[in-house]
Amino acid sequence: MHIFHTLFIVALVAHGTIVYGCETNPHQGVLVVAAGSFLAASSEQGVNWSPSETKGQMTFNQDTCRYEKSIGGLPANTNYDWKVAFNGQWSGDKGCNNGGNCQFNSASSGAVLLIYNPFTGQLSTSPLNSVSTVVPSVSTTVLASTCSDPYKGRIVRASGDYQTELGSSAAWLATEPNSLMALDSTSCIYFLILSGLKPNKFYEWKVTFDNSWSGSIGCGNGGNCKFSTNSAGTVKLEFDPISKQLSFRPLATVCGNGQCELGETCRTCLADCGECPPAICGDGTCEESEACDSCPNDCGKCPLCGDGICEANENYQTCPQDCLNELSGCNVFREESCESGSQSHANPGADTKRWQTPKPGTNGYQASYQDFHVLVGYADIIYTGADRHAADVCLETKHRHAGTVTLTYFFDGMAQTTKCKRFTDAYKGILFATVTGSDGSTLELPDIDFVWNANPIASRSGDFRNGQKGAVPEMFGWPHKDVKEECEFLAKAGYLGVKLFPVHEQLMSTQPFENSMNPWYFMYQPVSYNLDGRMGTREELRDLIQTCRRHGVRVYIDAVLNHFTGAGNDMNQHRNPNGCVRWGNKTSSAPVERQSPFYTHAYTYQYNPNTGKAPSNEFPAAAIGPEDFHCDRVLGSWSDLFILNNGWLVGLTDLDTSRETVRERQAAYLVDMLSLGASGFRIDAAKHMSPEDISAIMKKVQTKMGGKLPDDFFVWLEVLTGGEAGMIWQGPSWYGTMFENILKKDLGSDVEVNKIKMWDGLYPKEPQNNPTVSRHRVVIQNDDHDQQNPGSSSRDMANFGCVLVKNCPVAEHRNFEIRLFANPNGVGNNNDDWPIRFILSSYYHTHGDLGIPDGKSSCDLCTITCETCRKSVPYIKAYDKMACAYTGNGYTRTHRDIAVINAMRSWMKMLPVSASSLGIGHCG
Repeated sequence: MHIFHTLFIVALVAHGTIVYGCETNPHQGVLVVAAGSFLAASSEQGVNWSPSETKGQMTFNQDTCRYEKSIGGLPANTNYDWKVAFNGQWSGDKGCNNGGNCQFNSASSGAVLLIYNPFTGQLSTSPLNSVSTVVPSVSTTVLASTCSDPYKGRIVRASGDYQTELGSSAAWLATEPNSLMALDSTSCIYFLILSGLKPNKFYEWKVTFDNSWSGSIGCGNGGNCKFSTNSAGTVKLEFDPISKQLSFRPLATVCGNGQCELGETCRTCLADCGECPPAICGDGTCEESEACDSCPNDCGKCPLCGDGICEANENYQTCPQDCLNELSGCNVFREESCESGSQSHANPGADTKRWQTPKPGTNGYQASYQDFHVLVGYADIIYTGADRHAADVCLETKHRHAGTVTLTYFFDGMAQTTKCKRFTDAYKGILFATVTGSDGSTLELPDIDFVWNANPIASRSGDFRNGQKGAVPEMFGWPHKDVKEECEFLAKAGYLGVKLFPVHEQLMSTQPFENSMNPWYFMYQPVSYNLDGRMGTREELRDLIQTCRRHGVRVYIDAVLNHFTGAGNDMNQHRNPNGCVRWGNKTSSAPVERQSPFYTHAYTYQYNPNTGKAPSNEFPAAAIGPEDFHCDRVLGSWSDLFILNNGWLVGLTDLDTSRETVRERQAAYLVDMLSLGASGFRIDAAKHMSPEDISAIMKKVQTKMGGKLPDDFFVWLEVLTGGEAGMIWQGPSWYGTMFENILKKDLGSDVEVNKIKMWDGLYPKEPQNNPTVSRHRVVIQNDDHDQQNPGSSSRDMANFGCVLVKNCPVAEHRNFEIRLFANPNGVGNNNDDWPIRFILSSYYHTHGDLGIPDGKSSCDLCTITCETCRKSVPYIKAYDKMACAYTGNGYTRTHRDIAVINAMRSWMKMLPVSASSLGIGHCG
């Protein structure tokens, strides 16, 4: 039987005709306070910015299902800041724009209604004519309100993907009559009530105007807003025309209260809605008890697969003979979105969408994809002792037909039936491993290196403390070959090591992105854990590390564990549901004979031909599948730790690092680089991983390295903080004492814990706001790579630092770098505080804002929509034996400045050197 859901829409409701109930108040029994800069100036005469000031207490309005606080007596036309606090504490406070302060203007009346929606976490305000205080410290009564509606006379609609469930011809229509919103003259809010939607489901929407998408309003940076239904399938969408904020609240229905409410029918609530009338075939209405086979007059003829017509209830999966392999209209798949607010893991059944890689001989296949359509895996190196003179190599695999296929494992061509084999330091080669299946499938793995084959670190004078103190230049945009050539200079100058940017196989494209070819941030979008990055191949990385170690210079690498590539940047075909704009697939940084396939679910509209299912998130060359990711959730709050950890940072496919299989894979990836001779890592976007997950991964690295981390090893976690610093850093917070206790439990000793360091984005402006993390576990620097582009504002250094490539005078920048070593801001003991310090050696953005001068951001490489490539960056060689710091229009080479070098050497208890002794005597 076919059941047709009837959807009721109410745009304007007469008082008393329909009764709604609020969902359970999530803050019931909690003190909710509007705190800000306004309270002392108001008639309340309370204390500003006090989370426990009861004169700012908000009350829950059962009619609007919102917390409200009326404020009067303010000076007219004055701007104020505010937030919402709970139970007298700032922990978990709500604000605007990623946790910052919200703002309002008192207008001519000096009166305003402060509003907090507990269901969406959104704050808004509405101007009032006047406020009469009844009980100043508890509640207020609004006398009158006047709506200031900038959209008066315009058509305002709530357009979204739910519209097809209303009977619309397509989703995302800006012309759908049933999506018209109405203005509530009391709350001054546009609203639309929907009922009959599928229960407990997520939808997306925006506000459109005048039957057009021009000027539409969404969430974040113009993205789609989300709302969810409850078990009643009834929801109220709201649009504040002043703050331009979109919100929603589910509406509850109560069966048995004597009123047939929205969301109730005669079939769902007999007590309120009465007996259902009998279905009459031929009345022109397809009732729920009728179907195409029982009443074709009302319900139409039943579709017949093979008749050449793709009927409404047919699709490519059920009838490929009649239907194209794509969704109708501009629709896209949304099957990976979170199904509930508390969900973090992938949706049930995600694992069944694995194996999306095309088979040999089919469309889209290339030889480097091997047999990833049935077989994936990786090499796991496990050293047997802390001396690391022996190691077990285990080939961890997953086969699509594991129950019926037998695997054989080859180590340097020698076959065996078990997956592990032991090697000792007598083995001096590079190991080659292959896995074959009885079904004819083959998997060739990348080279396997052992740490005992890495060159020993050459000894040098200086206070290096066995690799736990020193200065490290970050070579932003330097290819591996150029860094290799620079290692001799770095050694003579006295640097502890050199830091490389991500070396994994990463996203690349032949189409411009933001008017640039292959912007720098593509480096932070992995497509596999193979070491074939933009800056060079695995062979070039090995050569670089061996050369640097021979000179006594350690190598540190930027590692990305939080995510893979951005949603919609993959091998699939894509389109935007807003306007149907389409774009093709991307490629990778690896040589063509080693390029990996990679897939995400976002913006896809075609079923995968290899699975017959909607696309999902899969990175076969890393052996990472759909079940290894968090469900898709917008990272819409920087003060909610759950969302901070589980949300998708700017749409990047977010790995579920709570899964043991993910932790094992990531630990193996790090050990692979340590086996090449790397000495440590920067962990990118660590703030978006839970401390428990990071500690667990480090424990697995420790175990795989023989039960002890190398003596000269350290990692530093990128934990960039703003207004949420107190929640992230201070006291028993995530990365305060709580994290240190977790590390101690997992790693076992203070010596091991001290190797897990934090990058302090609060330096140099406010290092005092990081009081609980021991300074020997904190690393510092002045400008960093995230600050380089025009418009970026990842850190506020105030007058304590500056960004060289943003018009900072050379002399001023040099002095800040000198101070980094001689007398950093807030230092107590310069000999021991912050023992690891970084210098960014970048490039001037002379030719383009986002590209890199490595030759791969040149518009000459463009093949698609090349008219939008307006910021071409030519190739400039990074290494120049005679180059001086701060000169030219290519690389900055800050690390070559002799004054900075000698400040660093003094800090490291080394004698000063002359420019001539470094081969740059001509540099001033």
